[in-house]
Amino acid sequence: MPVSDRMKRTPNCVGVCIDEVKKGFRGRVYNCFSKEPQEFNDVPQLFYIVDSIMDALNFPALKTKNRQFKKTARAFETVDIDVENQLQDAESLIPEDEEEGFVLMVTGRDNATWQGLLYDKKKDVESKFNSEVELINLLK
Repeated sequence: MPVSDRMKRTPNCVGVCIDEVKKGFRGRVYNCFSKEPQEFNDVPQLFYIVDSIMDALNFPALKTKNRQFKKTARAFETVDIDVENQLQDAESLIPEDEEEGFVLMVTGRDNATWQGLLYDKKKDVESKFNSEVELINLLK
């Protein structure tokens, strides 16, 4: 089963290749607007990269905004993408030489958490998730 038609139609899909699983994850994130991946060293950095891609696209819309009373420096850099120039489609987000990988599509950001679909290339299955915790369990 290849990537679903729904994933093929939306530019907010990202490819996730996990290189190492210990206490967290280490790997790479691919998006439709860049040929080069962004590397992550832990789960919060993975979430930050994906979140910054969704923020740049403004899709799916953020339902709640975190409030801050102090100005703090960001721990991670935002992903700089040109939303007008889509270079890849969802099927090519996982490099062909990778045996394992995931295509992640976040369909909603409700109640300060993510909902969406995850395609597992190795198992050739698509799964739904309703929170980041469910997503982490699917990535293991």
